[in-house]
Amino acid sequence: MSLRSIWTAATLIGAAMVMTQAAQAQTYDLAGDFSNSLNPNGAWSYGAGLSHHPQPSTANALNSVAGNGYWGAGDDFFTAPFILQATADGSTTGVYTDNDFLTGDVLVHASNDGSFVTISWTAQSAGSIDFSSSIWYAHSVVSRSQDVSAYLGSTLLGSVTVTNGIGRGDALSLSGTNLSVAAGDSLMFRFSKAAGQQFGSLTGLNMIVDFTASPTGVPEPGSWAMMIVGFGAAGGALRRRSRPTAALA
Repeated sequence: MSLRSIWTAATLIGAAMVMTQAAQAQTYDLAGDFSNSLNPNGAWSYGAGLSHHPQPSTANALNSVAGNGYWGAGDDFFTAPFILQATADGSTTGVYTDNDFLTGDVLVHASNDGSFVTISWTAQSAGSIDFSSSIWYAHSVVSRSQDVSAYLGSTLLGSVTVTNGIGRGDALSLSGTNLSVAAGDSLMFRFSKAAGQQFGSLTGLNMIVDFTASPTGVPEPGSWAMMIVGFGAAGGALRRRSRPTAALA
């Protein structure tokens, strides 16, 4: 078997395995994936026990940016907690600013009773994750503060407190790399009013999770085809090498 044949077969097999691994990587974007119809929505979950409500009619400056409704505990924004994705920039409300939020930002208002509300991502299979986030105070019309903590299962990964003055342009961050997850493990962001606060407040959250599934050891059908071609080439070369050569007269 020639060195060229060996190299060709190895290259084809290696390429097949690399393609199999690459197909197992996936990026989840909270804002891009946000749903107003499903909860849980695939890997994402917006609070526990929250129902979806249409855009409120009671007077509140936040109503105008809730064109798609919201996930919440009540029929308007005077009842918390609630989670929504803004359908307009903060400056359009006449009260909030663009440093509070922009169109597409996910906003979370914690409960007023001190309990926490969550946004979570749940692993659909075993693997590892990298995650990053931007967290800011999105409620400049009042001076309050809110705690945000990130957990993987029951393990605390980090926490921040956002207060008036930490706007979108000065966002804080919680992040992690190469964290192992089993199927069903959840990366959970918890929001609660800070100590000494009478009410919860609005916090903005942008969050991305990069998930890489654990290798299964079983290539996909397309990868198997490439491997078979590689083995066939190697086998053919071996047969040609072993065929006897006629003696010269």
